[in-house]
Amino acid sequence: MVWEELVSHLEGRYTLIALDLLGYGGSPKPRIEYTAAVHVEAIRRTLHQAGVEPPHTLVGLSMGADLVLEFARRWPGEVRELVAIGFPYYRDEAEARVALQHNAWIRLTLRHPLIASVATPALWRLGRRSAWLFRRRSALYSPKIAADALRASYFAFRSSLYNCMVRFRQDEALKATGELRRLFIHGTHDEWATAEALGAPLARYPNTRLEVIEGPHNLVVAEPERTAELIAGHLGPMAPLPNR
Repeated sequence: MVWEELVSHLEGRYTLIALDLLGYGGSPKPRIEYTAAVHVEAIRRTLHQAGVEPPHTLVGLSMGADLVLEFARRWPGEVRELVAIGFPYYRDEAEARVALQHNAWIRLTLRHPLIASVATPALWRLGRRSAWLFRRRSALYSPKIAADALRASYFAFRSSLYNCMVRFRQDEALKATGELRRLFIHGTHDEWATAEALGAPLARYPNTRLEVIEGPHNLVVAEPERTAELIAGHLGPMAPLPNR
């Protein structure tokens, strides 16, 4: 659902695969440790099962930006190029713990993990059944997407948060994938990480470009047409595969 409107601006020009991450939405929710490795292995299996042959262009939003870097680090020969939207760049774990606390669910999980493990699943169950809680569109989600986001397993959310954001070291992943063509799209009002913070780390790589546009963290929902234009401009014309 998050990608629905953006995809509408790219259909017909590219072969597009959108998926719910493991533990989220309609995907399986096993009781496992949700590491970056687990997520990217599931993504790779999904692409294989869909019959889409590499090399791939991988596009990720927020935590997904970390995951596309991790995918490319593990299987560089299977990746053509990368697009990272709302890249949550943090120099270390301490910086991540501070920056991520603007989000209420993350703040509760980081500050009060025991309370969060009891209260959050109950609140999410209530939210899934109470559409009136999401009548107003926010900067992150439409009401429909907000309700759908609560289909996530809280265990998957918490485990992914720690393993794929708080403890994930972006500098190592950036260095390992530095030879690839990479586009980073960032909002001027991104509360997860400022565009200024990304400038110096990304400037080290000649094949990497940073585009800053007006908007919040979730540009896929807030600015789908402009974000799609930047993606299309980065990729150039590509013939879609037949019957997909």
